[in-house]
Amino acid sequence: SSIDPTIRRLFKVLDEFSAGEKKQFLKFVTSCPRPPIQGFSALRPLLTVHRVRSDRSWWSWKDEDRLPTASTCINLLKLPPYKSSRVMKEKLLLAITSGTGFELS
Repeated sequence: SSIDPTIRRLFKVLDEFSAGEKKQFLKFVTSCPRPPIQGFSALRPLLTVHRVRSDRSWWSWKDEDRLPTASTCINLLKLPPYKSSRVMKEKLLLAITSGTGFELS
């Protein structure tokens, strides 16, 4: 399949989320806990996933240690390339349930 493994894991994790966790995820990425009335195709800007990587040698954290972040003004999820769905789910749940705002970025 031509779908990136990180994106494939994200879909798997989101499918496993409860309805409440899906609302928290949506709020984390878009600042709104509900989808648009006309559906996600009406969301502007479109929800986008950016795979972020810590390629810098001076960066002491591994990708597995980083939490996902979001830019809600542009509906952007910044997602490290976790090696497993389990780790991705743990990190996403920690990020979306932390109640932290801009200071998490």
